Amino acid sequence: MIGPQPGFDRDDLAGVMAYDATPLLITEPDLTRYIDPMRGRRMARVARTGLGCGLNALERAGVERPEAIIVGTGLGCVESTDRVFASVLLRDEEMPSPSAFIQSTHNNVAGQLALAVKCVGYNFTYLHRGLSFTSALLDAWLQVGREGARNVLAGGLEVITDEYFLTQRHTGIWKQGPVHNLSVLASTSPGALCGEGAAFFVLDSAPRSADSVRIVDVDIAWRGTADGIVPHVRAFIHRNGLVPGDIDLVVLGPNGDAVQDRAYDPVRALFPQATVSAFKPLCGEYYAANAFGLWLCRSAMVTGGLPPEVVMQGPARGEFRRVLLYDHYQLKDHSLVLLER
Repeated sequence: MIGPQPGFDRDDLAGVMAYDATPLLITEPDLTRYIDPMRGRRMARVARTGLGCGLNALERAGVERPEAIIVGTGLGCVESTDRVFASVLLRDEEMPSPSAFIQSTHNNVAGQLALAVKCVGYNFTYLHRGLSFTSALLDAWLQVGREGARNVLAGGLEVITDEYFLTQRHTGIWKQGPVHNLSVLASTSPGALCGEGAAFFVLDSAPRSADSVRIVDVDIAWRGTADGIVPHVRAFIHRNGLVPGDIDLVVLGPNGDAVQDRAYDPVRALFPQATVSAFKPLCGEYYAANAFGLWLCRSAMVTGGLPPEVVMQGPARGEFRRVLLYDHYQLKDHSLVLLER
């Protein structure tokens, strides 16, 4: 995981960073063991972040060459896209930079990862707004579980630009002024806390170590309301032979928008005995933020603890054997992931 919090190459956070400014930007770690510094300076931030994060995931899992690489991103390489259009305008639509155009495609990160590890297998990028990462995860889960793949690298990433942030803020999607990230859930104003980040995972057909976590089920839904999602969550739990009391930890995606966050209240009420935690105060809101949410779920299961700053209910430490991740983006893109140890 690479993001606003110091969790790169770790199973937990080295500490919780507090921010008063928005957006929450990536704190880029030292990636020189994965990317040549000269090459890295020429790469867009999203490509550099995705390549370093994906290669680190493979290294930690002990996989040299996955059979498939699947990435989810909403904005893709928007930084390079901006550069292409700026070049077109400045050069009066003549002789735009070809390298910037090549790097501007959404599948650039998945392609760079494939080139780096010489993977000639299945390579796909999902661009489904708030369902981008969950779609990639669902595909990877099916590739391993149904299609017979031995292992798959799957990840979600988003890097924003100043232009994108300013443009979208005019629509009211982001907070209009500075906000403290660790107290953003107490906000009564509209708009979310904007962020960015990347998280990659290796899915394997068999446990590779004692720290392995099983993905039991993945579910995505485009439409839904705050009232209608509760039966959907209950059906998701029941189809896996469980009842709400079997869930030890529920990780939710409130982002500081007073209206949107109310949709999580009825889901939270389904699990009165479970620990309930938020994750977006740590990373902010972005299309692939649920990738960070999944990283936090695995972190809690492996280490037995959560940052107390984001625990909304129950103890921050415990044996979290079954974990449910529920997130929505703009009350439309709903995703559920069930994990088990």
